[in-house]
Amino acid sequence: MHEKTLENWVKDELEKLRARVSELESREDQLLKKLRHKEAFYLKILDELPINIFLEDSDGHTIFANKQACEANGLKLEELVGKTVHDFFPEYIANKVRQDDLQVWEEKRLITQEVITGFKGKESHALTGKTIIHINESEEDFLLGFALDISDRVRAETLLRESEEKFRNLIEQAADSLFLLDLHGQIINVNSAACELLGYTKEELLQKKGNVLFNTLSNKISTIFKDVSGNKSSHFEDKIKGKEAIDISVDINLRQVQIGDRPLFLAMCRDIRDKKKAEAMMEHMAYHDALTGLPNRWFIESKLQHILTFNDGLETRFGILLLDLDRFKVINDSLGHQSGDLLLKKVTERLQKVMEEGCVLARFGGDEFIVLVPKLQENKRVCMISEKIMGIMEEPFTIHDQKFTVTTSIGISIYPEDGMDANTLIKNADLAMYRSKDQGRNEYTFFNVSMNEFAIDRMDKEILLRQALENNEFVLYYQPKMNIHTGDFQGVEALIRWKKNNEILYPDSFIHIAEETGLIVPIGEWVIREACRQCKAWHDSGMDKIMVSVNISMQQFHKQKLEELIAAILQETKLSPESLELELTESTVMKNPKEAAIVLNNLKALGISISIDDFGTGFSSLSYLKHFPIDILKIDRSFITNLEWDEANTAIASAVISMARSLNMKVVAEGIETKEQLDFLKGKNCDFAQGYLISRPLEESHITHFLERNLKYNNKTATLHQ
Repeated sequence: MHEKTLENWVKDELEKLRARVSELESREDQLLKKLRHKEAFYLKILDELPINIFLEDSDGHTIFANKQACEANGLKLEELVGKTVHDFFPEYIANKVRQDDLQVWEEKRLITQEVITGFKGKESHALTGKTIIHINESEEDFLLGFALDISDRVRAETLLRESEEKFRNLIEQAADSLFLLDLHGQIINVNSAACELLGYTKEELLQKKGNVLFNTLSNKISTIFKDVSGNKSSHFEDKIKGKEAIDISVDINLRQVQIGDRPLFLAMCRDIRDKKKAEAMMEHMAYHDALTGLPNRWFIESKLQHILTFNDGLETRFGILLLDLDRFKVINDSLGHQSGDLLLKKVTERLQKVMEEGCVLARFGGDEFIVLVPKLQENKRVCMISEKIMGIMEEPFTIHDQKFTVTTSIGISIYPEDGMDANTLIKNADLAMYRSKDQGRNEYTFFNVSMNEFAIDRMDKEILLRQALENNEFVLYYQPKMNIHTGDFQGVEALIRWKKNNEILYPDSFIHIAEETGLIVPIGEWVIREACRQCKAWHDSGMDKIMVSVNISMQQFHKQKLEELIAAILQETKLSPESLELELTESTVMKNPKEAAIVLNNLKALGISISIDDFGTGFSSLSYLKHFPIDILKIDRSFITNLEWDEANTAIASAVISMARSLNMKVVAEGIETKEQLDFLKGKNCDFAQGYLISRPLEESHITHFLERNLKYNNKTATLHQ
C-alpha cells in the first residue's frame, strides 16, 4: 500500500514537472518571438534611416550593415558580413581607413569627418562618424560607423559660395560707389569704387558713420525705415566728403534690404561732379552773354521781377539805363562781325570800370546794354553814372590797328514814376534812348510822357511797313549752308530785306517795329510763302536736293495757327514738306513750353524739319530740350567767335555738338569767318557751316547761280570718280 502511494505521488510530480517544462517552453517561445519581433523592428528602423550604419569587430570585420549601407556599396548583407575594407578598396585606401578605425579604437570617442566617396564612377560627399560601443551582456566592444550623404548640401554651399564670389566681384567691379549701412548709419561694407572716390581705405571707411561722410543720407535712411506706405527706396542728390575734405556731388539710389532679420540700407552713389559742372555751365549760358560774359536779358528781367515782387518797401526807387552804341552797325558791316564782337568786348571792359557798387550791368542784346541802379534816392546819381559812361567812351577804340570813336545813346526810366513793372520800365527807357538818338546821339535822356509822340512816329513807320508789304518792297536774300564733310550746298537760309527807294534796309532797322505792331505776322507769312515758292522753282530746274530754312518769330509761333498756315502754303506751292525747315529761337519755344511742344509736334507731323536758332543764348531749362521734336541745333555765332583761342567758346561749342549728338540732332554752326573755325568744327563732327567764310547772303539771281555752279562742280567731280 505504501509503495503504491509513493508511485502515485511520483507520477503526479512528473506530470507537474512536464506541465512546468511545457509552460516554460511556451514562455520561451513567446519570449523568442517577441525578441525576433523587436529585433526585426529595430532592424527595420535602421534600414529606413537615410544614413549608412555598420558594425565592425576589433579586427575590422563587418558584422552588420543596414539597407542604406548595402545599397551605397552595391552589395547584399551576406556579401558584406565578415569582410574588411581590404576586400573592397585598394591597399592604400584600405590602410588609411584601417588607421582611422584604430584611432577610434584607441581613443574610444566619436570621430567625424567629411569625405569624398565614389560608387560606380559617381562622386559624392559624405559626413562620416565612428565610435566604440560596449555590449554589457557579452562584455564585447564593437566599432559603430555611420555615413550621411551630404552631396546636396555641399553642392548648395558650393553654388552659394560661387554666387557670393560673383556678387563680390560684381560689386568690386562696379563703377558706382556702394555703401552698406545699418539703421544707425554705421557703414557695414563698401566696394573698391567707394574707397577710390573718397581716398580712404576700406578699413578706414568701416570705422565711419554715414552722417560723418554724407549731408542727408542718414535722414533718408530714417525716413525710409519709418515709412509705413511700403516705399523702401529713395533717389536723391547729396554731397559726400572725401579724405581731403572735398565735397563730392553724388546721385544716390538708396534701398532698404533685409539680411536675416536685420534691416540694412544699400546706397549706390554715382559721381556727378562733371554733370554739375555742365549744368552750371549751361545755367551760366542761360543767364549770361557768351561774348562779353555779362548777365543777359533773361538775367536782368528776372532780377527786376524779383525786386518788384519782393520789394516790400525796401527799395522804394531804382533806375534803369538802356544804352545803345551809336552807328555800331556801320562798324560791324564795314570791318566784319569779328571786329564788331571785339568792339563789344572792349566796350564791356570800359563800362565795368565805371559801375558803382550794387549796380548791375548786362548785355541786353545786339549793341544794347542795360544798367540797373538800385536804392536810388536822387536822380542826380543816374546822371553821374551816365556822364561817366559817356566820358569813358570818348577815348578812341583800337581794333586791328584802326582807331575810331564809338559813342552811346542812353535812355533812363525811374521806378515807380515811369512804370510799375519791368516791361514798362524797359520800354520807357527804350523810348528815352531813341529820343537821345533823335537829338544827335551821345547823350542821355530821362523818359517823360511827351515821348508818346515818339510812339506816333513809330506808327508812321508802321504805315510805311504796311505799304511795303502791299507794294512788294520786301525781298529775300539767301545764305547757303555747307555740309562740312562733303562740301556740298544742300540748304539755304531765307533772310528778309526791305528795298526802300533803291536802298536795301536790314532787318534790325524795321523788324522790331514789325514785332511791336504785329505786322511781323503777315510779313512772316510772306517770307514763308516766297521762300517755298523759290525752293520749288529750284527743284523744278533740277536742284531738287535744296532745302530752305525760314525764321519764325515769337508772335507767329504763338498767335498764328502756324500748322494750318504751313500746310496751306506747302499745298499751294507744291513744295515737299521735307524741303522746308523752320528756325525758332530758344526764347520762342520757352515762353510756353507745353504749348510749344504741341505746336512743334503738329508741325513735325507735316514732315518738315525743326531747328533751334541761336542755341545756347536763351534756354532757362535745358531739360525741356529733349521733349521737343527738334532736328537741328544752330550754334549761336557768339560761341563760334574766336574759337581759335577762346577756351570758353571752344568748350561751349564742343559741349553743344556733343549734346546734340546724344539727342540724335544735326548741328549747324553760323557766323564762321575763318578757316581755323571751320577746321575746328569739322574735327568736332559738326554737320553744317554758315557764315561769311563760305558766302554772304545773296539775292535770288546770285544765289541761284551759286547753287547751279556748285551742282555742276559736284556732278563733274562725281563723273571723274566713276
